[in-house]
Amino acid sequence: MKYFAGIDIGATKIIFVLLADNKVVQKKKIFTPKDKKALLRSLEENIIGLSFKAGPLAGVGIGVPAFLDFKKHLILDPPNLPCLKNCFLTKIVKSFLPKQTRVAMDNDANCFALSEAVLGAGRDAGIVFGVTLGSGIGGGIILNQRIYRGAYGAGGEVGHMSIKFDGYKCSCGSFGCFEEYASDKFFKRKKINVKELSLTAAKGDKRSLQFFSDYGRYLGIGFANIVNVLDPEVIVVGGGISRASKFFVPAAQKELKKRVVSPLSKKYVKIKIAKLGESSGAIGAALLLINK
Repeated sequence: MKYFAGIDIGATKIIFVLLADNKVVQKKKIFTPKDKKALLRSLEENIIGLSFKAGPLAGVGIGVPAFLDFKKHLILDPPNLPCLKNCFLTKIVKSFLPKQTRVAMDNDANCFALSEAVLGAGRDAGIVFGVTLGSGIGGGIILNQRIYRGAYGAGGEVGHMSIKFDGYKCSCGSFGCFEEYASDKFFKRKKINVKELSLTAAKGDKRSLQFFSDYGRYLGIGFANIVNVLDPEVIVVGGGISRASKFFVPAAQKELKKRVVSPLSKKYVKIKIAKLGESSGAIGAALLLINK
């Protein structure tokens, strides 16, 4: 039996999984060290720990929240993990593993989308768009269970498409970006906590339900743009905000159907909620090697 390790490096936590026959046989979660040396040491200790328990690893996949130079295997400039800027992480990980162990790295949103397309909510679809809703918006395009990265590795970066050209200024420098209206920024701007809003919405509070409906409309606008350009069969929604999906997905679906051009796309495209939970990114990282 072959074992593959998957690692999802986030700004606050790192999730490690061990996959065998496409099933998670072990999982671990730790806080993300902010210092580069401490982070690399932690990766080494935990990856070697997995190999001690499972035997030699066939491969190690890593998901990182950053743009990558795929030709150089280089992390470019992760906004929430500055200690990994210009880091050749795959080379470093290979240095403490046996020579035959393969190592791969990709954007964390691509890993999320891959896991849901292969093993999760989009597993029966040929074209899947995965989107994570959290402090920002991440996106990944999966075509026949393969990641589509575009010409320069930035395919799927829908968080920074403009849905309101004269809207709020985004941290990227542009205006009216999708994530200004459909990530946690929407709620923070109104000084609202999503978790607390979900509790009051569950009790039928009209004001809370209206907030979610407004949020869903913005989400639907972005999703309609994705459908009009990519024409996926399924949009899989994950991330922390997706836990409140029952309060905003109906509004998103309604807005999407108003704005999608193709009658067939309008009729058949589905919005589904991710199935693999917080381990989805790490599972997708392992699948980078299993699904090659």
